[in-house]
Amino acid sequence: MRSDVQGLRAVAVLLVVLAHLGVDVVSGGYLGVDVFFVISGFLITGLLLRARERPDAPGLGGALVDFYARRARRILPAATVVLVATCGISALLLPVVRVGEILTDAWWSALFAANIRFALVETDYFAEGRPVSPLQHYWSLSVEEQFYLVWPVLLLVVAALAVRRRRDPVGSVQHVLTVLVVASLAWSVWATYASPDTAYFSTLTRGWQLGAGALLAVVLHRRTSSGTPLGGRPGVLAAVGMLLVVSSAFVLTPQSPVPGVVTVPVVLGTVMLLLAGALPGGADTWVARGLSLRPMQVVGDWSYSIYLWHFPVIIVARSHLGGLSPAAVAVCVVAIGVLSGLTYHLVEQPFRRRGSRWDLARWAVPMYPAAVVVLALGVLASQTWLDHRVASTRSNPAVQPADYLDEGLSADPVRALVQASVLAAQEGRPIPGRLVPGLLDIRRDTASLGDCDYRTGTRELCPEGDPDAERSIVLAGDSHARAWSPAVRAVGERLGYRVYTLAYTGCPTNAAIRLDPETGRHWDACEDFVAFTQETVAELEPELVLVSNAPLAPVEDVDSGEVVTKGEGREVYAAAVDRGLEVALADLAEHADRVVLLANTPKLPREQAVCLSRSDDLGDCLLSPERGPRQLQRGFMDVATGLGLEAVDAEKWFCERRRCPSVVGSFVTMRDSEHMTTAYSVHLADALAQDLGLGTDPSS
Repeated sequence: MRSDVQGLRAVAVLLVVLAHLGVDVVSGGYLGVDVFFVISGFLITGLLLRARERPDAPGLGGALVDFYARRARRILPAATVVLVATCGISALLLPVVRVGEILTDAWWSALFAANIRFALVETDYFAEGRPVSPLQHYWSLSVEEQFYLVWPVLLLVVAALAVRRRRDPVGSVQHVLTVLVVASLAWSVWATYASPDTAYFSTLTRGWQLGAGALLAVVLHRRTSSGTPLGGRPGVLAAVGMLLVVSSAFVLTPQSPVPGVVTVPVVLGTVMLLLAGALPGGADTWVARGLSLRPMQVVGDWSYSIYLWHFPVIIVARSHLGGLSPAAVAVCVVAIGVLSGLTYHLVEQPFRRRGSRWDLARWAVPMYPAAVVVLALGVLASQTWLDHRVASTRSNPAVQPADYLDEGLSADPVRALVQASVLAAQEGRPIPGRLVPGLLDIRRDTASLGDCDYRTGTRELCPEGDPDAERSIVLAGDSHARAWSPAVRAVGERLGYRVYTLAYTGCPTNAAIRLDPETGRHWDACEDFVAFTQETVAELEPELVLVSNAPLAPVEDVDSGEVVTKGEGREVYAAAVDRGLEVALADLAEHADRVVLLANTPKLPREQAVCLSRSDDLGDCLLSPERGPRQLQRGFMDVATGLGLEAVDAEKWFCERRRCPSVVGSFVTMRDSEHMTTAYSVHLADALAQDLGLGTDPSS
């Protein structure tokens, strides 16, 4: 192994660790992953080319078995150890609501599909604001392994076909690889513009980075095999390459459009460094000598273990401690170093050592199913402990209004239960057992839209409630409307209304169209859906339209077309969204007997489930709604009443005098910080019907 390459691995992993520790000066340190991709493509392709030309080289099948056996020995043991350890420490230290997701992340990681998992999470509206998974860094391993599932086969097949046609096999590989690199880079630039969240994790957008290293290996191998002398100025190449890598880490930020064109300099810099080291005199440049220093070699040797361990250590510590003080950062660095050193010497090296039993393909190939079995045992143990944590409160009783008969509770049973739950929290009563929904399932508790999930592009109408009823209710809005849909469906079933839910997550029913939250540009899909909502109401002419929106930003002012953000001040933003809401409600009111705004579901400072996971009693999780969103929702109500329409203030079903219990009776009211759970939504159905003055007789 070239010492400069090991040193470059050290640079890459140190940049990544510093960035994840929050060292602002290297805010683009995550680009160390791009450096790893180039190095990996370079080394693996060179190894494949050299192995193919050995006198004792096996056939295509044997070559692939040998390659994947080496990959298994290199990747699986350490990766499995860290996966199992992360599951265990998460089950011990993190809120139970998070651990179930981490166990799921572990399975995706074991299947080398973590990049797909985290791309889905990044584009999930309901995952916004959640803490990062301690296993998120496994996405890069998945990209590599997906690349190597295809690349060795393609390389060997192209070379074999070239030999049959009496062409230069390495030259043919070079031509094919050049086309693939250019195509992947072009796709990366486009995908990063069109869908940056998914592009970041995609193998197709990252393939050109691995391919750039592979292409360099092919070119060098071709020149060496032909006896063509290598020339150039390695000192200049190395200096410029290092400058490109390091300056990229200093200049780019987490908001930079990665992995598009902005990653070209760091990839080019890495290629230049690898090329410089291969040239005559390359080992004597000041850059190569610096990379070859003993500390850099040690970090380079340990770089894989460091990469595996650093993220779980940092994320678990940050979550458990509520942040990282300088002392905590120092402890994290020591822990990363100790764990990495132990893993390198006790796990990595024994499996990679030549002459050991693992050096034989018949032992190495079964390592993958063995790793899956080990992970399954680790997940089972973690899940068992998790179940024990949840079961420890199972005998605790639910809160009931009867517990506080002398406290002058409301005659409304729904409000009385809220008031009793506030009193129970103030007393510090233990958290009830058998919460609804359970803490382990709460993040999956999203109201179903069935065939009418309009994010898929469908424009179907799905009558629910009482589909055969003559009267109809339309529920319109964003994710807040979706959260109300179980209640409104229940109202329809009980009172004889067809119910249509026209909800598009993240897209309020408001003429001030929100910008696309992923790209920051005009959101055509949202504008189209708002128009579809208006057109559908005009066609249905329902007896009742219910509208529920969150105050989302930024938006385009309906009059000026200018983009307005919350950063411009609450009054400026409120004026823009109020005006947009006014236009939307007025349009709806022209085609419905009644239009009612469902407003003021509280926005809480913390997730109730996370708080309940950490606490012993209800008092720790008695929260107050955030002031800003509350004021904006009250502004929405003023807009509705100003138009002569109706508004329902929902806060009374969640809070009493701005004190919001995390558990009402046995219900956890919110699945996250602002969306109610489906069970609590159904619980509110009768109260909602009463507030709306809906009759119990369909003929009334």
